[in-house]
Amino acid sequence: MKQLNWKTNVTSISFGLLILGIGSVSAQFDKSAPEKIWQTKQIDVLQSNYRNTNGMPSRDTFLKNHGLFQAEVNYRVSAYFTISFKQNDIVDSNSRLKLIEDAHPVSIDFYLKNDKVYNSPNKLSPLWDGRVYEDNNKIVVGGYSSRHNERPVGRFNDSGKFEVTLDKNLIAEFPILQTPAEAIIFDPFEWRIYKIEPTNGESVREESQQYLPISMYDSQGQLIGGIQFEIKKEENNLVLFGNIDGNVLKIAEAGLDSEIINKREGYQPQLQDGCVQPEGGKVVTLTFKGRFTDNLIAQNDMLFLKNYHHENRKVAKQKRTSIKIDGHFEDWRNIAGISDPKGDYVSYLYPNPDTDILQFKVSNDDKYLYFYSRVAGVHGRTGGKGRYYWYTYIDVDANPNTGYPPTRDDNCYFGIAIGDDCEAQFEFIGNKFIKTFFGFTGMGTEKQSIDGKLTLGPSYYSAKDLQGKMRDRYKVEYVNRNGTRSTTHDYTEGTSEDLIIALSADGSEVEMRAELAGFLWDENGKPIVSTGQIINIAVGAEGSSDFYGSDDWGADSSPVIYGYKIQ
Repeated sequence: MKQLNWKTNVTSISFGLLILGIGSVSAQFDKSAPEKIWQTKQIDVLQSNYRNTNGMPSRDTFLKNHGLFQAEVNYRVSAYFTISFKQNDIVDSNSRLKLIEDAHPVSIDFYLKNDKVYNSPNKLSPLWDGRVYEDNNKIVVGGYSSRHNERPVGRFNDSGKFEVTLDKNLIAEFPILQTPAEAIIFDPFEWRIYKIEPTNGESVREESQQYLPISMYDSQGQLIGGIQFEIKKEENNLVLFGNIDGNVLKIAEAGLDSEIINKREGYQPQLQDGCVQPEGGKVVTLTFKGRFTDNLIAQNDMLFLKNYHHENRKVAKQKRTSIKIDGHFEDWRNIAGISDPKGDYVSYLYPNPDTDILQFKVSNDDKYLYFYSRVAGVHGRTGGKGRYYWYTYIDVDANPNTGYPPTRDDNCYFGIAIGDDCEAQFEFIGNKFIKTFFGFTGMGTEKQSIDGKLTLGPSYYSAKDLQGKMRDRYKVEYVNRNGTRSTTHDYTEGTSEDLIIALSADGSEVEMRAELAGFLWDENGKPIVSTGQIINIAVGAEGSSDFYGSDDWGADSSPVIYGYKIQ
């Protein structure tokens, strides 16, 4: 079965997933690598239903046929800075910032907010309770259920109509099927499923945020590659600079004496070996609205540099650099990644901001893989005795038939279109960091992971099947400590020494360093993960929500980064 990513990073007409940094993402990944298999016989048929005047399949025709053309479009792109200070450095922060003498910022960050308002006969809403994949040249919808995990619940016929295929007795168990079938549509050009409904004359509003790096264009509309961004505090201002071919330009700025837009107290979990956090989380993070300088023009949803044009300028390929795992994230700001929309919640779960992933990045050097993620809330917050898990899904052979497909055998809730062969993870319990650990999901059990001789192949998440019978292959979690490898389980303390993490001062960001050798070897002694290898990778988080007064869990997964080459 070929599986397709259902959460790709695209510009959506329906829910503001407009990614200003999408141009720089392409510089990070090997375009010669194997990617998603999108062209199937039925896709050709579905796309051919929407031909333009030249007789070619066209997404514009798809949109118009569904009453999704936009009129009276208004854009607004705004700049924002955030800055964190030690709690004792701030005298008063109710509306204006006052600091003690010699106060220094712990961290500074920047993001863009994009607002788009338009009129349209119809509007689309994403259906997060399922995903689309291809099976035997049929476009199948897999639905999520708290009781039944993921199952095929329907398909799209050659006319693009959704047909329910699930047993009628189970329909009530799958939230996606509570949407009328005629309101479920499939975009065959961007591989997304939506709910379509009339606007009844009301305007449609879309909002999105974009963190560094951001994309900027020259006066001819060409993407400017290789921009290095730096944020500084100058006197009483916050300033974002861009370095282009040695030319340093001021991009945006905000005064620290301006109104505070948002104030957030730091997050202070209990830590031990394997995890650090600047100032122990005892910070206050403030948000200020900034302004673009005269060097920049915001036109619609794009940012243009005035009077800047470079003929035949190529987008620079991203360099791999070592990352310092210290909870300061300046070394990630110029690394392109992949974005995930805010608020993409499965309906039967709690809308937990601490598991709501916004951004995922990967880098490496000769010895380590480095991972980064940002969430809407904070990483690891559980409250009480709750649990929180963060994990990277790694498809080491670009083959969905090895490892296990998440959501098929567990409650990861958000399907991803890869075979998960191995993982790097961390665990919090009761707001306490417990450990980092590795996972292997190939053809084996504890014995193979302890021996360090692994075999890729089809596997399962759980050690037991639905009838309670032990399986002969399943996911194994292990740690390397003091030269000894041992299996680990939920609630077991003791971090893997070759896998360390750091939280940002406010907890919204996390970085991880994973030693390549920690992923072990195959039966011939070849490393499972090594330089020169091309992998597919995503990140996920799940956690209990008792901090918010709910018994339900929250969860999210990022889109897949396809074709990442370990250089």
